[in-house]
Amino acid sequence: MSVEENKALVRREQGELWNHTGSLDAAAELFAPDRVEDAKQEAANVRRGFPDLESTIEDLIAERDKVVAHWRAHATHQGEYMGIPPTGNRVNFRGISIYRKEGGQIAESWGVSDLLGLMQQLGAVGEPGQAQGA
Repeated sequence: MSVEENKALVRREQGELWNHTGSLDAAAELFAPDRVEDAKQEAANVRRGFPDLESTIEDLIAERDKVVAHWRAHATHQGEYMGIPPTGNRVNFRGISIYRKEGGQIAESWGVSDLLGLMQQLGAVGEPGQAQGA
């Protein structure tokens, strides 16, 4: 695949797997066979907690078989997520994901997101310098 085709695959993954309007079934086309179920489960967990999630790619950089996406997401916490019951809070968070392509599919992926910021927005942890429960 060309660099542009690799970028298109990541754009599709962001749009179809993560956004609330997408389908988890897209994972079968997007990911290598040994990654499909993990990808579906991860996306389902996030979408269960944030069923109106909208993800936007801010930057997309590709070279050879790798693509790096800097993304931003916003959603409403309407379901349990990481053991936190729904708060109804509107949240904004961002992250960076790195994808390795093989045979036209995503073979591996790694990511870092601002979970501390997300947990603060959900009220699960306090702001820096603030005592828990204060």
